[in-house]
Amino acid sequence: MTIPLAQAGADAGTTVVRFVGSGLLAVSAAVFGFYALRNLQLNRLESQRPFWRYLVSIGFAGVLYGALGVAGTLSSERWLVALGHAALLFYTVFLAFAMRELYYNSALAPPPDERRIPLSRLRRIELGFVGIILLELSVVLLLGHGSVVAVVKGVGSVSFAVYGVVFGERLESLTRGTSVDTLRRHLLPVLVCAGLLGFADLGVHVGLGPLVVESIESVFVVMIGAFLLTATIRLQQNVSGLSGGR
Repeated sequence: MTIPLAQAGADAGTTVVRFVGSGLLAVSAAVFGFYALRNLQLNRLESQRPFWRYLVSIGFAGVLYGALGVAGTLSSERWLVALGHAALLFYTVFLAFAMRELYYNSALAPPPDERRIPLSRLRRIELGFVGIILLELSVVLLLGHGSVVAVVKGVGSVSFAVYGVVFGERLESLTRGTSVDTLRRHLLPVLVCAGLLGFADLGVHVGLGPLVVESIESVFVVMIGAFLLTATIRLQQNVSGLSGGR
């Protein structure tokens, strides 16, 4: 059976875009993680340290997802797919947790006794998020990437993103005009794109062709890498400010 020339060209084009996009994401995440680590080292406020740790984790997860994406254009081994799914979900979860951490550490956030949902309960919910990721990783390793796995990945990605966006939007009125608000505005598009990237995989199961879905995913990968670079500029500026204040 021969493959039409146009289809072969489209396949090659999609692979190239995914390869370049994954490489861009890996590099962007590495630089982002480096400046997040510098902020963690230079920041003297103990209450903000968990936030910076989440940003360092975002950088690590992004590098892993980008590297696995590059490797995935060369091989379709099941373990690569499984780790890629887990890396993307952890990337989205760490972004969401960073937004939550920013909100609860804001000086204008409600005091503990006035919160509708206690932080301890939120942490149990977040532990459930991590459990979903580990379950999805195990299922892909054992059974492969089926429709059930795609649903778990898609619904999980969107749920994690919505969780983070809710806190990000609540932060708008609390941090308006501050450096934290600038960073929040840069991270929100990254969070939304990460959630949609995980959801896009469901397209194959609702009638879209694999090539179309791969093209959509590649676009989101490139967008995440680009948005992450703008957030990195904010982190770099913050490092310069902290270094200059010493």
